[in-house]
Amino acid sequence: MPQISPRRTLTALALAAAAVGSLLVTAPAAQANDYLGACLDSVGYRKSPNGWNVPARNFSQGSSGVCVKELQLDLASTIGIDEEDWPGFVDGRFGPKTDKYVRRFQQSSHLEVDGIVGPRTWESLISRTTD
Repeated sequence: MPQISPRRTLTALALAAAAVGSLLVTAPAAQANDYLGACLDSVGYRKSPNGWNVPARNFSQGSSGVCVKELQLDLASTIGIDEEDWPGFVDGRFGPKTDKYVRRFQQSSHLEVDGIVGPRTWESLISRTTD
């Protein structure tokens, strides 16, 4: 039976770690909507223009809470988060990073790019993350 050199073992481990790291950056897709029910319970809901139940209030920089966590997970699962922004992204605080991705999502979805997550932005996010 051939022996595997320590160098090859380390190379294989490094490649496996890189692959797992890539999966972690895209993993939130499976978690999207984990917080949606809690969000709707905490702020209530309204109907979006196309009839989706969306949070009853708008969110923007300075907002925080379970609805922002849902927003962050939805953004991660729909447009993805740059690797350098990923650590700590889903923290429930709507800061500059969340604003950047909201605007990126709004632009890619042909919505008004204002950084405010209102009925149309929620509808677009939820429709893409709900089965």
